Amino acid sequence: MWGLVAALAVVVSGASAEPVVKTYAPTDAVITNPERGMYMQVTARGQAEPLDADRLAALRDGHMTLILRLYYLNEFRDKPIDDARLELIADDLSTVRDAGIKCLLRFAYNERIGDPDAPIDVVLGHMEQLKPILSANADVIAVVQAGFVGSWGEWHASTNDLREPENAQRIIAAWLDILPASRYVQVRTPLIKQMLVETDATLAEDEAYTDSPRARIAHHNDCFLATDTDMGTYQDIPAEKAYLEQETRFLPMGGETCHVSEYNAEDNARKELKRFHWSYLHRDYHPDVIGAWRDSGFLEEVKKHLGYRLVLEEAASLAEVDAGAILDVSLKLSNRGWAAPYNPRSVELVLRSKSDGSLHHAALDADPRWWMPGQAVEIEQGLLVRQDTPPGEYDLLLWLPDPEPALRSRPEYAVRLANEGLWDEHAGWHDLGLSVRVNAPHYGVEPGEADGAFTPLELSP
Repeated sequence: MWGLVAALAVVVSGASAEPVVKTYAPTDAVITNPERGMYMQVTARGQAEPLDADRLAALRDGHMTLILRLYYLNEFRDKPIDDARLELIADDLSTVRDAGIKCLLRFAYNERIGDPDAPIDVVLGHMEQLKPILSANADVIAVVQAGFVGSWGEWHASTNDLREPENAQRIIAAWLDILPASRYVQVRTPLIKQMLVETDATLAEDEAYTDSPRARIAHHNDCFLATDTDMGTYQDIPAEKAYLEQETRFLPMGGETCHVSEYNAEDNARKELKRFHWSYLHRDYHPDVIGAWRDSGFLEEVKKHLGYRLVLEEAASLAEVDAGAILDVSLKLSNRGWAAPYNPRSVELVLRSKSDGSLHHAALDADPRWWMPGQAVEIEQGLLVRQDTPPGEYDLLLWLPDPEPALRSRPEYAVRLANEGLWDEHAGWHDLGLSVRVNAPHYGVEPGEADGAFTPLELSP
């Protein structure tokens, strides 16, 4: 155990506070968690059928929480998007929300090399039309792929010079304006990002998770492991792979395989998925690659390690505390996945009354986006128990909810730790197996400084 335990055995505001230390067992199961894992692609051509909430909700049975919704806008290459298509997109995002999942989002004008995309003014006009819909639903958009340009929206073979730097930068600037600062737009190759930000310098740690374009332009690879260059994803392979390895420490990475090759071999695939911090992968494409991984058993490993896989190792808490005093707590976790969480995530401790179930919560000074793969995470904080907290016995819970207000109370959007026996699927938090007795206030004793405070918690029904 780490150094805080010795400091816990003290007298705090008159209460004899003995520390209680718990250790926890990891699980080897595939964990269903938001914004990571395998995804299903659902393509919308023309005035397509809207998404079906029951079908999307059923994805969770296969441990999936993501879809890629790809909209083809062929009919609108020379005119505004009509109201019917805009209504479909808005309804789809509402359905995604109802299903308790999130989406990867892309728009395109053609799906065959040589077919036209749209002029830059048309593209920007379409983005302006989409802005209110996407802004209103950004909380259920995990990440956006830049789209619009060239075949499949993959920025290949544009017929309207959309890859030219001035046009490309206008499209990306429009995306960064549409999306909140907490969301990313992914581009198809390292060289595209370098052209957009006008430097080949990698994203530095002190710029990560800021609102700068370099910190918000991420990467996707839709020909992963196809050839030595991933079908042209890389030009200077050593330099661009080194660049991508550093970038994806702080940026979401995902995509699909597209061709059977020697590079699909399990050992190489594992090395590349881990090196580039993959968070999501298409479950169906390429079917022969995915099928081979399924037959060998490697696909189960992929499902477990895509994105983050957070394990609670130990927790310690004072056994009792006076209301108005400081409750010292300590947590030790590890990330056994291939990537850190990429969107903001809250980390909170909750006191739940054993007598009436009332809740009191405190935010921890922790940002899971910095919980890097293979690294241990230690959190030590002193949290103020308010003087008006009713005396009694309380369970200590750990909660990692989505910070977005409309999703915060929904357990489908909370992160589940890869541990045995802690998760409450109905509430979305973890019972740490620790109890804290809150005593009546002990007046006249200074409680010391707190790093946070427990406040009453009310959850939406």
